[in-house]
Amino acid sequence: MRAQSPPVPSFLFVDADPRALAALRRLVRDLPGLKRFALGAREAVRLMREAAPSVVVSGYGLPDGDGLFLLACVRDRLPGTACALHTSQPPLRALEGQGITWMDRAAPPQQVLALLASLG
Repeated sequence: MRAQSPPVPSFLFVDADPRALAALRRLVRDLPGLKRFALGAREAVRLMREAAPSVVVSGYGLPDGDGLFLLACVRDRLPGTACALHTSQPPLRALEGQGITWMDRAAPPQQVLALLASLG
């Protein structure tokens, strides 16, 4: 009998800045798993309806909503989904007890990749 391999993670990255999404796309290109990218909350919700991600990473300020609110909604609707707020100044009190991780926008690439790998 063969042992089952662990499920491949799927990531959804959400940010208002196309350049930030492009940088994330380059950074995570070798990270195992499916990666999808959205420029706002509406697009992210549409992508989540198509296929539930195992990890959602969102910027704070989105053109059509608040990234922290988006992540809180993801945690409510998809409790097994790991969530990270990608911002340079985290609202620490708002993250406490919500199961949302802070991902420092200024962190070195290897630190970001390690955090993403641990979430996935």
